[in-house]
Amino acid sequence: MWVKICGITRHEDAVTARDLGADALGFVFTKSPRRMDRATVEPWIGGVGGVEKVAVFTEEGVAEILRTCEGLGIDTVQLHAAPSPEHERLARRFRIIYAMREYDPGLMPGFPCRILIDASRGAGVCAPWVERDIPYILAGGLNPDNVREAILAGRPAGVDVSSGVESAPGIKDPLKVERFIREAKT
Repeated sequence: MWVKICGITRHEDAVTARDLGADALGFVFTKSPRRMDRATVEPWIGGVGGVEKVAVFTEEGVAEILRTCEGLGIDTVQLHAAPSPEHERLARRFRIIYAMREYDPGLMPGFPCRILIDASRGAGVCAPWVERDIPYILAGGLNPDNVREAILAGRPAGVDVSSGVESAPGIKDPLKVERFIREAKT
């Protein structure tokens, strides 16, 4: 099971999540209590290797996304926005994760991407745990207590968590991170 720990705001949380077995780390560069800016993350993000680095955006334009990600070692751009032909420029440089409230084949772009289903759009509310005909990443309201049940019910290809493993917004609780990853991967 692919596991992403999102809303990383501190170097120590990034290293801990990676060392505990996270496959990806999410860095939010849009409106959020976990928003990061380039100047804050730039001094240390390059030193966190061995894990997929995902930059999360909403309605920012492609030029702004490219400026933000330049030189940070970002592997993937996650978009919480309607697909746009402009996004193909991003797909030439990064892997893409498209976030949807519910899967809609009509919103699929014309280039390869992964789909993330988050009914709450980052508000921590559970998405329906149902099987789908496509591989997808499940997000929204997950935590160490419910992730195993969510995986068994929804059969996602991956899971994404942020607030469900925090002691405060943007501050990851190492014990919750460890338990979440263990529950997701067993």
